[in-house]
Amino acid sequence: MNGASSGRVYYEVIDYIKRLVSEKKVRFGEKLPSEREMMETLGRSRNSIREALRTLEHMGLIESRQGKGNFLVNHMGKSFTSVFSMLLFTGESSYLEISELRRCLETEAFCLLHGRISEEKLRELGEIVEHMKTASAKERAKLDAQFHGILMESSGNVLFSVLGQAMEELYAAEISLAQDAMDSGEIGRLAEVHGRILRSIRAGDTGEGIRAIQEHYDMIDCKIQSDGKEKTSEER
Repeated sequence: MNGASSGRVYYEVIDYIKRLVSEKKVRFGEKLPSEREMMETLGRSRNSIREALRTLEHMGLIESRQGKGNFLVNHMGKSFTSVFSMLLFTGESSYLEISELRRCLETEAFCLLHGRISEEKLRELGEIVEHMKTASAKERAKLDAQFHGILMESSGNVLFSVLGQAMEELYAAEISLAQDAMDSGEIGRLAEVHGRILRSIRAGDTGEGIRAIQEHYDMIDCKIQSDGKEKTSEER
């Protein structure tokens, strides 16, 4: 099967699945029609269908379960993580650029929070802020990820949440190192910044919340830049 034919089958399978979803015949988490059914419906060979499904699995749109078939899923974040990871590996991007992108996304996500974030999520944020005050360095990094993940998720914008998770997976270690490099005063200031973000949400003060988010990323980026300079110096 040549590349052009393979490409056509891929788009045919995509359109077929989109049609099933629009007709409410399949939802996320549910099983897709069998390969044989797709062969009969689309008039394509088994190998063509399998190759198209394999591509969709790599993209995170479907999940193949041994002995059970193919299921429609939403694991697109894995695809974005792979893209970002390759850019880092090839030196086309950096952890600082990932942090800068996430800063922009989170700032916009924060603007959408008003009236959307639930009381349950606000309580979760409050518990995280309290825990940060006595947490170890390793715990603080995880709490930081949870806190900002909730902000992204609560914006109601699925793309913000997916992209945020993809980036978080990549530079979680960098954030942990950045927090390890902070002295007690900086650690206290970081915890206070998270408290300000939470208070600004409750008060509906978007401007103050954005200022606090910017301060948070300024602190993290400063440590990432410092670590990058040290690595460069060591390499020389």
